[in-house]
Amino acid sequence: MDRTAADVQARLATTQGFGELVNALRGMAAARSERARARIAGADAYSRTVAAAIGQALALLPESDAPAPSAADHRPGPSTGEALWLVFGAEQGFNGGYTERVLDALPTGTPAVRTVLLGEQAQHIAHVRGLKIEAHAPLVAHADAVIPTSERLRSLLLATLAKRPAASVELLFGEMGAGNHFELRRQRLLPLDLATLRAAPEQAPRVHQKPAELLDLLAGEYVSARLARATLHSHACENLARLSAMAAAHENITKMSSTLQDELRRLRQEAITAEVVELAAGLRSLRRQSDAAAKP
Repeated sequence: MDRTAADVQARLATTQGFGELVNALRGMAAARSERARARIAGADAYSRTVAAAIGQALALLPESDAPAPSAADHRPGPSTGEALWLVFGAEQGFNGGYTERVLDALPTGTPAVRTVLLGEQAQHIAHVRGLKIEAHAPLVAHADAVIPTSERLRSLLLATLAKRPAASVELLFGEMGAGNHFELRRQRLLPLDLATLRAAPEQAPRVHQKPAELLDLLAGEYVSARLARATLHSHACENLARLSAMAAAHENITKMSSTLQDELRRLRQEAITAEVVELAAGLRSLRRQSDAAAKP
């Protein structure tokens, strides 16, 4: 059925209204991404500083006396041969399939992968996919909430491991790179690789407690630092993906609006032409009637 000018006008108004919404989401995503970028350097430095402190603490102990930290909240538990994956998805929608990309990066095989899923939107998509998850939690809507969120995630991780220990804990998250690019990363969180962290400090640090106790405290801080870093990078990547999706949507809306405006002009021109033709036909009819009346 042919559309009328009124129909096209209504659709154009709807499209333009949707364009305003996309522009708002685009601006919000850009602001959040930049805010997260500004904090990533600090999060990375924080993680490196704690790692260096662990290396110094390890140097205070003979290598043979430096076991993995013994506190229950710093190790995955007795080996079961299974890995527990901490997966950082998206907290909010309109992200161009970011969560789908993260979930597709999960290892596959038998038995099913043990998963702690983070992000509200990620939880909904996992439910649609029928993905079995052991626990879930929201992430952050803005970068300022990263530190308390990392502590909340550590508590969730500890509770999950207390119910069912794992051989290791693996992280899956988006990591920001140079420019407007990011990559999905798989990194081991637990057990800590103390052999890699061990370093020979130029000068022995001054400590006021037993090196083993200090190491245990630093290990917990390091886990929190790694979780904070992954949360912040994931938040930045989510908003960068959203920004890209909204840019594509804006381009499509612009093309659609242009097409509808062209169609509206055509329909209006056709309507004007039809009126002119009808008016000309009426004038001819009047002339014939007048000529007929003027004949004797």
